Amino acid sequence: MAQNIDNNKSTVTEVLIGGKVFRLSGAEPEHIHKVAELVNRKLSEIKTLAGYKKLDSDYKELLLNLNIADEYFNAVAEAESYKAEMVEKENELYTARHDLVSLKLKLENALRQEDILENRVSEWKKKYEELCGESEEAEN
Repeated sequence: MAQNIDNNKSTVTEVLIGGKVFRLSGAEPEHIHKVAELVNRKLSEIKTLAGYKKLDSDYKELLLNLNIADEYFNAVAEAESYKAEMVEKENELYTARHDLVSLKLKLENALRQEDILENRVSEWKKKYEELCGESEEAEN
């Protein structure tokens, strides 16, 4: 449930965390609900640990905070890994594009050389035909 408080234009969102209702503000309601879901998921996970019920509330809170921090640092490490992989893929793409441009230039150069050689062959054919014609006239 989200309500708007007119005096400071902030949205208050009610969420259920650990069986208790909290009124939170300062972010979009969808974001607050996602955060609350994460906290509830982590609470559920640590409640399954052996001896959890025997721990005092400060230690339970510390355990929850450590689990959330661990997930955060794992996500940061994964993001950094993906970023490094993306940079590597961008470099590979740049190299491939460079190679493609280089090959395209070589192909264009080869096609120009082919045109030049075809023209030369055509000229040599004409000269050959002219010489054959002159040779036949000389024999007659």
